[in-house]
Amino acid sequence: MKKSVFVLFFLLLIFTVSAQEVPTDTLFKGDNQDAEKVYNEGVKFFEHKKYNEAIKKFSEAINLKPDFEKAYFNRGAVIMEQNKFQEAISDFSRSIELAPTANGYFSRGKCRFELKDYDNAMADFTQAVALDANHAQAYYYRGEIFFEKNEYEKAISDFDAAIKNKPDYAYAYNDRGSAKVKLDKYEEAKSDYSQATQINPDMPFTYNNLGSAKKKLKDFKGAIADYSTAIQKKPDYFIAYNNRGTAHFEQEEYQDAIRDFEQAIKLNPSYYYAYNNRGNAKYKLQDYEGAIADYTKAIELNPSYGYAYLNRGITYEILRKPQNSCEDWKKAALLGITTAASYSNLQCK
Repeated sequence: MKKSVFVLFFLLLIFTVSAQEVPTDTLFKGDNQDAEKVYNEGVKFFEHKKYNEAIKKFSEAINLKPDFEKAYFNRGAVIMEQNKFQEAISDFSRSIELAPTANGYFSRGKCRFELKDYDNAMADFTQAVALDANHAQAYYYRGEIFFEKNEYEKAISDFDAAIKNKPDYAYAYNDRGSAKVKLDKYEEAKSDYSQATQINPDMPFTYNNLGSAKKKLKDFKGAIADYSTAIQKKPDYFIAYNNRGTAHFEQEEYQDAIRDFEQAIKLNPSYYYAYNNRGNAKYKLQDYEGAIADYTKAIELNPSYGYAYLNRGITYEILRKPQNSCEDWKKAALLGITTAASYSNLQCK
């Protein structure tokens, strides 16, 4: 019997980059009138997203008052908005030297996170929650790092803390659901994804994730409905088309599956998973030559994709081409596909 292989994508790491993520200090009134004046002008430019003008004003404030911590922090925040993370780190570090705050550590950690400097980012997020036990975003991003390190229980604990401190944190619900998926807790994941969609119904990736959780629970009709919602909200969502196709496949709706895989391919011609999956649907319809063509295309796009070799080998066996089958199974086995190794050992010399 053919082993149909599907890849379901759970979009795990979903982040927002907005001015709201780095709290910006507002108008300041202190002892240095000139520094205050240009600082406040910088804040206004920042609020109107005139970033270059804001940077100039904060720099001018720093020149007038070299220990102006809030100016360093806000200049770092503006620079971070421009995705100049390494440059922003310098300003946040100076801000921390002058006045250690949870937002200072969080902001520097966010920059390090974006640069994939996860160990130092984690240290900053940990310091942020030590200074402010209610800092939801610091818990959230530290949870993301634990997720990246495959420490899913720790990730869930941090997402729990983020949600406790920000009950409407839709991203935290989504990502906690994805951590639970990694632990095969599909009912709990479904609940988290559902909660995320209720808080923010405009996140198509969460509907995709919800559909994939339902698919794991054999609720294929429910999965199709959620994938369809994801597609409605994001018409170019090729992953959702692919995943809806796999749910149609499980329902033995092979023509519908093929239509979805074809749309995924149309939207992303290099998406080799959809070629493999369309090949599986064609196999079920006994279009063996068409299936081989799709597996071959998947291999062309990704020569290390072992499942396409496995499936093509199975199809060659149906067509009574044992030499081709054995070549494909041996290749798949070399790529780590244990089923292919079993087939090769049983049927190939």
